[in-house]
Amino acid sequence: MKITSVKAHVLKPNERKFRWKEEWAPMTIHHVLLRIGTDEGHEGVCITWLLDPGAIETALPGLRELLIGRDPHEVEAISYKLTDSLRSPSAVASTVDICLWDLMGKYHKEPIYRLLGAARPRIKAYASTIMYDTVPEYIQIAQESYDQGFRAFKLHAFGVPDKDIEVCRAVHKVFNGKMDLMLDPVNAYDRLGAFKVGKVLEELDFYWYEAPIADSDLNGLADLTRSFKIPITAVESVAEGLRGYPKYLSGHVVDSIRSVGDWIGGISAMRKAAGLCEAFNTKYEPHSYGTTLVQAAHLHVMLAIHNCDLFEIPVPQGILDVGMTDVIRCTSDGFVEAPTKPGLGYDIDWDAIKTLTVKEI
Repeated sequence: MKITSVKAHVLKPNERKFRWKEEWAPMTIHHVLLRIGTDEGHEGVCITWLLDPGAIETALPGLRELLIGRDPHEVEAISYKLTDSLRSPSAVASTVDICLWDLMGKYHKEPIYRLLGAARPRIKAYASTIMYDTVPEYIQIAQESYDQGFRAFKLHAFGVPDKDIEVCRAVHKVFNGKMDLMLDPVNAYDRLGAFKVGKVLEELDFYWYEAPIADSDLNGLADLTRSFKIPITAVESVAEGLRGYPKYLSGHVVDSIRSVGDWIGGISAMRKAAGLCEAFNTKYEPHSYGTTLVQAAHLHVMLAIHNCDLFEIPVPQGILDVGMTDVIRCTSDGFVEAPTKPGLGYDIDWDAIKTLTVKEI
C-alpha cells in the first residue's frame, strides 16, 4: 500500500461563538479536512479544528513530497520526521498522524484501538461546557447533561475566583451525588486565587481541579498538588508536548497529565505520553474536546490504556460535529462505547462536506 494523494478542504467557519475566560473575546472556530489516499483505494481522513487554513495550505507541498510513495505503516517514521522538522508539535503533524492511523485501521479492517492493543470496550464520559454568562445557565446545561446520561460534568467557568466559587457551589447543591464534578478555569488564576478556589473544591469533593494557574508555574502547581487531596491536573498548554512532561512527572508537580492530542503529535504521541505517565504511576487524561474525528483519535488511545478514567464530550452535544454522518454520544448510563467500524470508526457526510467546502487544495 502506497500513499498517492494528499488533499485538504477548508470548510466554512463554525458560526457558534466560543470563549473560555471572561476577558476573552468570542472565538470563531475554523475547520479543515485532510485526506490522505492510497493506491489501493483506502483514504485516511481527519476533520480538525486547531489547524489554521493558512498553515495547511503552506504545508501541503512539503507534505506531498514527504508522504507520496510512502507506506502508511511507516507512521512512526513519518510523524517523527514531521515533529522533528517543525521543531515542536503542531496541528499539521498531529492531523497527518491521525489520518495515517485511520488509513491503517481501514486497511486492516479494524478500529484503531484494537491495533493499539484493546484494553476495554467503553469508557466513562463527562460533559464539558463552553463558558456561559450566568449561574442559571450552568445549572441548565448541567441538568441537560444529566438527563442525557452524563454522570460527570466539568465547568469552564468565568476564570474569576469568587464567581467560580459561586457557580461551583450552585452546581454542587443540585448535582452532588448525581454527577462527579470538575472545574477548569483554563489557567486563569494567580496562586492566591487558585488556593482560595481549591479550598472550596476540596470541601465540595470535586473530582479534579484542572489548569488553575499557568502551566509554566511549576512551583505553584507543586504547592497546590501537595496542599490538596483533590487531584490537580494540568499541562495542556505545554508547547513542547511530550518532551515537556518529564519535569511535571519526576517532581510530582501534578497528579495527572492533560494533553491535546491534535496538537502534541496525534495518536502516536498520545500513546507515548500514556506510557510515560504509566511509568510514573500517574493518570493520563487527554483532552478530547473537538470535532468528531479529533474526539475519536483520543477515544482510541483511551480505550487502549488503563491509566485514564474519563472521556471529554463538548456540551451542548453536537456543537463541533461538523460534516459527519456518525457522531460520538454519551450512553444512557454515562459511557462512550468503542467504535466498531475500521479506522477512526466514524463516517464523514460527503454531501455536507461538498456544501461546507470553501476551498479545496
